[in-house]
Amino acid sequence: MQKIRKTRNLFLLSLIVLTGFMLSCGARSQCKPFDKSDTVCDSVADTTSSQSIKILTLAFVGDVMMGTNFPDNSYITKDRGKSLFADSREILRKADLAIANHEGTIYDGAEGELRKMTNPRTYYIFRTPGDHVANLVDAGFDVVGIANNHSNDFGITGRKLTLKTLREAGLGVSGIKGMAEECVVERKGVKCGYLQFAAACTNTLDLNNFEEVDRYIAALRPKCDVLIVGFHGGAEGAGFTHVPKTTEYYVGEKRGDVVAFAHRCIDKGADVVVGHGPHVPRALELYKDKIIAYSLGNFCTPYRMSYSGACGLAPLLTVEINADNGTFSCGRIYSFRQQRGVGPRLDPDNAAARLMKSLTETDFPEANLWISEEGDINKQ
Repeated sequence: MQKIRKTRNLFLLSLIVLTGFMLSCGARSQCKPFDKSDTVCDSVADTTSSQSIKILTLAFVGDVMMGTNFPDNSYITKDRGKSLFADSREILRKADLAIANHEGTIYDGAEGELRKMTNPRTYYIFRTPGDHVANLVDAGFDVVGIANNHSNDFGITGRKLTLKTLREAGLGVSGIKGMAEECVVERKGVKCGYLQFAAACTNTLDLNNFEEVDRYIAALRPKCDVLIVGFHGGAEGAGFTHVPKTTEYYVGEKRGDVVAFAHRCIDKGADVVVGHGPHVPRALELYKDKIIAYSLGNFCTPYRMSYSGACGLAPLLTVEINADNGTFSCGRIYSFRQQRGVGPRLDPDNAAARLMKSLTETDFPEANLWISEEGDINKQ
């Protein structure tokens, strides 16, 4: 009997200690262990307040170019892209807001003003058929950015028709000066603003012009509760996975100081900053309690791209933020690999998550982010 009482007392003591620890966590986000059947983190209400924190789940991918009918139709899948997002559809749809960079034009009709090619074998031009926009909607995307180096592949005609295609499908758009600058989408009663910038790209919001960056953020900030900034910048290719923390150049073009840009955006009022453009994944950073992804690489580019090494890794990033102040709560990196003519497929080896974990630890050791081998992201 005495032994039973002792065991019971030890159990009660352990329960009290555990309860105290849980209460001490306050409003800290409690993310479940990684499970591919789940698509978002679990967050809990602030136990010290009578009001619960409103959590917004955001999903991001890098470059999307579902196929091109230029120079011919050999770069279009047999099912016209319908199965490209088969493995990612459920994750994207469960997010409150899903955003992608659309690389190139997407429209039917007039040819447009063909961008001059210095070498047709290596200087690609993208025109995705207009019917493929339905694949973006079906996949769960809500907003696309078009500030990138292929938005001008067919000149002003291509830009106008691309905007028409995307807007008629109900997608929000940002990135082109005078035509599609800012975008606001409401989810869960939260107004989410989006701006996308690019470096060394014609007619796009300019990543290198900080006065312009400040002006766009200042104009959009009063119109939204959460402000998200995307950018297309940094040098390209397998040799550029690290963030150099200085101005980058590639093929003679000024591709931006992406760290200075991202920090400035947050200093001026942005809550989340997500990059793409290098065609490879890069590190994450937590700056002033706001999340920055320096590159999500390519996500769905089934043709005319390299899939070797890091170029074939296709992360899908989900983050949970406090909708009241934009602070990061937790997140996940879902690892995909690209296959030519197939699209992104779930990677059981979690290579994208493991690479981004390593890059984050190396490039931003002070970021206070913990990333698991499976892709869970938490504050340290």
